[in-house]
Amino acid sequence: MDDALARRLMTLTSQFYDHVAPSFSATRQHPWEGWARLWDEAAPLLGPCAPDRPLRAIDVGCGNLRFERFLEAKVPGAWEAWCVDGCHALMEEGAASLVGTMGGSLPAALRELDVVEALLDGMGAAELARSFGAPPADLAVAFGFLHHVPSAEARARLLRALVQAVRPGGLVAVSLWQFADDERLGPKAEQATTRARKLLGLPALPPGDYLLGWQDDPSIFRYCHSFAEAEVDGLARAAVPEAREVARFPADGRSGKLNRYLVLRRNG
Repeated sequence: MDDALARRLMTLTSQFYDHVAPSFSATRQHPWEGWARLWDEAAPLLGPCAPDRPLRAIDVGCGNLRFERFLEAKVPGAWEAWCVDGCHALMEEGAASLVGTMGGSLPAALRELDVVEALLDGMGAAELARSFGAPPADLAVAFGFLHHVPSAEARARLLRALVQAVRPGGLVAVSLWQFADDERLGPKAEQATTRARKLLGLPALPPGDYLLGWQDDPSIFRYCHSFAEAEVDGLARAAVPEAREVARFPADGRSGKLNRYLVLRRNG
């Protein structure tokens, strides 16, 4: 994918979230089923955290902080997070809601950063990891986000940044959307992409790349990539030798396999 097209897709996605933040957030209030499985299978691999501090998490593409609500349910008052997203409205709404739920201060630092733009500008993995503004974390996650990153190379660089943002022995967990394989969502994605390309005057997109709409609005689209299993393999290889794969499983959606979860553990 050439740089001009990648940046056009990035802009469409940013405009999408700025436009639909309230309605999008309203549909993203509950934890994904895959998070519970992740917690059951991967959390024991973390090992004990330092006794004088809570669990440290980095959440890239945090949206409305619903993963932080999940953490609060699992380890009440025993976590702190560094939350990174490019959509100010989603983060602020999520922070206000979480503070109201907890009845006190928010144990999370909000970092407004367009990660996709940073990647397209050529930011390396180490610099991107530092830009999260967090100390070495026990857990770094990116849920519902990597599908917005154009190009396999940029997605691999983001994964390496997540690995570099955790301590030795820390975990990285990402969800990789596989909507093109879904019998209901796949055809809808094809139709929406055809309509969007015609409306916006865009060229054919690389394999796995789509433009998806939102509810009944015919004018707003976001870029999304649907991951083939071979691409999941490629991402796991991209983390070597700094990290190794410790878990991979399907979860979420009506089919129970709308997302593929990839879990890595940093070596050292």
